[in-house]
Amino acid sequence: MTRSLRARFAWAGLAMTAVVMLVLGLVLQGLFERHVEREAEAQLEVDLRILGRVVATGEGVWARLPPLPDPRFVEPYSGLYWQMRDERTGEIWRSPSLGGFTLGMQAAPPRSGELHRVILRGPEGGKMIALERQLGEAGGNLRAVVAVDRKVLRAANRAFLWEFLPVLGLLALALLLASLVQGVIALWPIADARRALAALRAGKRERLSGALPAELDGLARDFDALLEGQRRASRIARERASDLAHGLRTPLALLGARARELEERGEAAAATELRELAATMEARLTRELARAHIHGPSQLGGRVALAPLARRITEALARSPAGERLAWEVTVPEGLTLMGDEGDLLELLGSLLDNAGKWARARVRVTAREGLVLSVEDDGPGIAPQDRRAALTRGVRLDAAVSGTGLGLAIAQDIVAAYGGALELASSEWGGLAVRVKLPPGGGQTSTTT
Repeated sequence: MTRSLRARFAWAGLAMTAVVMLVLGLVLQGLFERHVEREAEAQLEVDLRILGRVVATGEGVWARLPPLPDPRFVEPYSGLYWQMRDERTGEIWRSPSLGGFTLGMQAAPPRSGELHRVILRGPEGGKMIALERQLGEAGGNLRAVVAVDRKVLRAANRAFLWEFLPVLGLLALALLLASLVQGVIALWPIADARRALAALRAGKRERLSGALPAELDGLARDFDALLEGQRRASRIARERASDLAHGLRTPLALLGARARELEERGEAAAATELRELAATMEARLTRELARAHIHGPSQLGGRVALAPLARRITEALARSPAGERLAWEVTVPEGLTLMGDEGDLLELLGSLLDNAGKWARARVRVTAREGLVLSVEDDGPGIAPQDRRAALTRGVRLDAAVSGTGLGLAIAQDIVAAYGGALELASSEWGGLAVRVKLPPGGGQTSTTT
């Protein structure tokens, strides 16, 4: 079965229209058939009365029978017949339409004045509807029968059906259009839900409740509860990661102190080994703590303006002892935004700008443009192409003379990967390092304002 609700509504409307039209056609045909039979019987009764008024003499000799008004009585096998029989003499009078065929009457004649409806066989073997009456008051025991062949009625029914088919077609079309309109109206809540979800992802609303029709309130409440549970679980996980990290800081500090004690006692090799172990654990702890705080696009965050964020970070770094000597340049459009978490962007830009500030000689520049291509460049020594992969590996420091953990680029890469983007290292126009970040439309979207 198709997954499309529109297709399901269309097929259901088509099936219901076909069923309704079939039932309506059968009902109307049955009603018209009954109407035609009643009209035919009423006309037969009129013809029977005309036959009853055929003049008979007082001597019992029947006068000449004048023709009946309907010309079908004189047309052979036309489907309309009459017959009279004198019960005393057995003499029979027939309409010319019978062509010499004698209708089989009932054995017992009806009482005088009574009207009987019977089914007889016609000259062509078909069934006929017949009305029979005893005309004894005319001066003799005369039985008269007037009959109509059912084929005449069926012809009338077919003519009515063919004339009514266009009307049925128009009714079917109207019902089908009505069902399609009903399907479109029924699908409006889904469009409302999509718009509400888009607003939720854009940070314009925090919950779905109140944005959907009343019939979907239960679904909206369940979704809000699920979303709130996800946010709560994420917050608890980050808090536990922070607690764990802070809990391990003290043992790591003790390891550092133990390494100094060993070095003072002349056990330099053991002290170095212990210090390297503590540094590895510190680097691993720092990176895992940073990764635990990455929200990513799945948390349905709001839109974050990049230009104010970049200026805030560069201004903070420019006040540091190492950053005072550098020229910090921010070239980011004011209307450029990212769908995501502000903390993630703060960590990403902070890691990239801090890394650039450590290596730059005189200037650092951060730029961004449509398509979410973010670039951080410096005029430092740069990284050779063969060493760029190693620079993105956690804890790798290409120059031990420069302070740091070697995690800045690795943490930035983790954040970009969480948003489904890509981070690449290249050479800047000044010969230093250029870090370029590109986020896909699903992970980040841009909007410009004038």
